[in-house]
Amino acid sequence: MPHTDTNVSRDALRSYGMQPARRLSGERGNKDQERGGTIRIYSDGEADGFEINPAKVYVDVLAEFSREGFLRPCRITWEDGRKYTIDRVKKCERRASRKAGGMGLMYTCMVEGQEVNLFYEENQRWFVTRK
Repeated sequence: MPHTDTNVSRDALRSYGMQPARRLSGERGNKDQERGGTIRIYSDGEADGFEINPAKVYVDVLAEFSREGFLRPCRITWEDGRKYTIDRVKKCERRASRKAGGMGLMYTCMVEGQEVNLFYEENQRWFVTRK
């Protein structure tokens, strides 16, 4: 997903697994022009056909909201299309993934008898760390 905020530093973008988008041919690389109101666009790299962080696997998640407003994941669709039902959500807490990077809600789930940490990032994307 492109990012268009000009006040975000390159280091902050890299900490979220993002990088500056490539310039289109024909664009001039004038620093004065960039500061003069031109919007810089950033990309997470997946649209360019390569993965920034190989330890992070973005997955499709079927989730439901309760009446009280709680978000509960129900099913995970892995990158190869296999679907796994979440048997139980043990806990949900705000954490960072030490292995893959990223910050958000970490759901500790039981899937087919194994404990899985499923993350819901601040950019509204779900990921699981690759083992």
